[in-house]
Amino acid sequence: MTWSYDSSLTQDRDQVRFLVGDTATANQLVQNEEIDWALTQGGIWFASSLIADSVAGKFSDSADKQVGDLRLSNSQKSKQFRDLAANFRSNMSRISVAPYFGGLTESGKDVDEDNTDLVAPFFRRDLMDTQVDYEQEA
Repeated sequence: MTWSYDSSLTQDRDQVRFLVGDTATANQLVQNEEIDWALTQGGIWFASSLIADSVAGKFSDSADKQVGDLRLSNSQKSKQFRDLAANFRSNMSRISVAPYFGGLTESGKDVDEDNTDLVAPFFRRDLMDTQVDYEQEA
């Protein structure tokens, strides 16, 4: 298992580490392979939410400890990472979906008409341009 972080944030893995806060070599939370797997499940925001949930799970297994005046609250860390994961999922719903409005320009309409993968509309402007003489067909 490996751990690496490059603050230039050119790699998806480094962006996930940045968002989750796993950037300190001395306090590694997840391994590169875990982030790489999370990235195969979705984009950066989804992977970040999976990793934050995973880290929250790690802290939820650890008990809170107190020695004298020193207190270590792992349950609070777990809650913070769960909240962070929820925040990522919220961002994902705002950021990753963009509406598409077709036919706003002549060139856009031409592109849509040439795209054979698009579903043909049921109605179109020139639908009634072709007239059929029903009397001759009968």
